Amino acid sequence: MQIVSIMAAGLALIAVFAWCGAWARAWWHARQYQEIPRLDPSPTDQVLESWPRLSLVIPACNEEGSIEAAAHSLIEQTYPNLQLIFINDRSSDQTGSIIDRLAESDSRVTPLHIETLPDGWLGKVHALHRAMEVASGDWLLFTDADITFEPNALQEIIQFAELHQLDHLAGLPRMKPAGFWVGLAIAAFYTTSMFFVSARRVADPDDPLAVGVGALNLVRRTALAKTPGFEWLKMETIDDMGLGLMVKRSGGRSMVARAGDQVSLHWYQNVQEMAGGLEKNTPGLTRYSRFRAAGLLSILPCSLVGFACTLIFPWPLFLAAWLLILACPLLCMMSFARQTSLAKNSFLFFPIGLVLLWLIFVRALWLLSTRGGVQWRGTLYTSEALKAGQRMEFPVGWHRERWNGQ
Repeated sequence: MQIVSIMAAGLALIAVFAWCGAWARAWWHARQYQEIPRLDPSPTDQVLESWPRLSLVIPACNEEGSIEAAAHSLIEQTYPNLQLIFINDRSSDQTGSIIDRLAESDSRVTPLHIETLPDGWLGKVHALHRAMEVASGDWLLFTDADITFEPNALQEIIQFAELHQLDHLAGLPRMKPAGFWVGLAIAAFYTTSMFFVSARRVADPDDPLAVGVGALNLVRRTALAKTPGFEWLKMETIDDMGLGLMVKRSGGRSMVARAGDQVSLHWYQNVQEMAGGLEKNTPGLTRYSRFRAAGLLSILPCSLVGFACTLIFPWPLFLAAWLLILACPLLCMMSFARQTSLAKNSFLFFPIGLVLLWLIFVRALWLLSTRGGVQWRGTLYTSEALKAGQRMEFPVGWHRERWNGQ
C-alpha cells in the first residue's frame, strides 16, 4: 500500500510540475512574436521606394458562404501592383460563378477553374501548384477563402517582409470565434501551439523548426524557385507548414509574426464544424502510427489522473499544488487574450478546451482507422499514401532523410 502511495505522489508531482512548465514555456514563446505594425494611410509611413508585384492566391472549394466577403476585403485593398488569383477547386456550389463575377468587375482578378484532381494529389496543394502557372508576382501570398484583410494590410505585410529581408513570412491572424465553446477550443489550440512554436527558432536558419499559417503565408518567388515546389508536398496534409518547411530547408529566411491588425477570420461556427475541419490535419501528428497515436492520447488522461492523485497530499501541500495549477492559466490569460483577442475566460477554462481538442483528435483517429485513410473533399486518401507523402516531422520540423531536393 505504501508503494502505491509513493507512486501516486510521484505521478501527482510530475503532473503538477509538467503543467506549470508547459504554461511557462508557452508564455515564454508567446513573448517572442513581433507584431506587424500598422502604417499611416498617408505616404509618410512608406519606407519602400516602390511596391513589388504581389500575387495573392486564394484556393476555394464550396466556399460560397464566405468567399465574397473575403474577396471584397481584397478588392478594396489599395496595393498598387496586385494580382488576385481565385481558384475554384472542383466546387459543387456557386463558388465558381462568384469568382467569375469578381473577375468581370475587376481586372486584377485572375480566375482559375479546376475540374479534376490528378491521382496522388491533395486538392488544395494541387490548386496551389496550378496557381503557379498564372502567378506573375515577385511575392506570392497564399491565403484562405474565409480570411478578411484590413485596409492597407498588404502594404504593411510587404513592407514588414522587405525591411526584415525575409523570404517567407507566416502571419498569425486575429481569430473571431463564433461562440463560447469554439472559443475554448481555439484558446486551447493557441496555447498548445505556443508550447511547440518558438519564433526565435523559426528565425534561426540552422534550426529545423519550420512554420506556416494558412491565413497568411507570404513567399518570395525567387526563394520558392529554389525549392522542389508543390509537387514535393502533394500528399502533405499540413501543407501550410510544409510550404514554410520547403522555403527554410532550401536556405530561405523565415519568420513568424502576429498579423492580427492585418488579417482575421471566423474560425469555425461551432465545435462540430471544427471537428470536421480538423479531420484532415490532426492524424498527421501521429505520422499515421497507432503507437504514436496511443502515446499522444494518453497524455491528457495521465495528467488528469496525476491531478487527482494530489488528494493524497497533506492539506498544505494539496493547497500549494492547486494554487500552482490554477495560477498558471490565471497569470497567462491576460497576455494571451490580448495577443489573440479571445475572451479571457477562454484561457481560464483551458482544461475544458483541451478536452474538446482531445475529443476532436480521438474522432479524427477513429475515422482514419475505420475508413482506412482520410476522406477529404470527396476523395479518400489511404493511410499508406499519406504516410509516404508526409514531409513534416513532429515536434515541428522536417525529416532530413526525406529531403532529396526532388
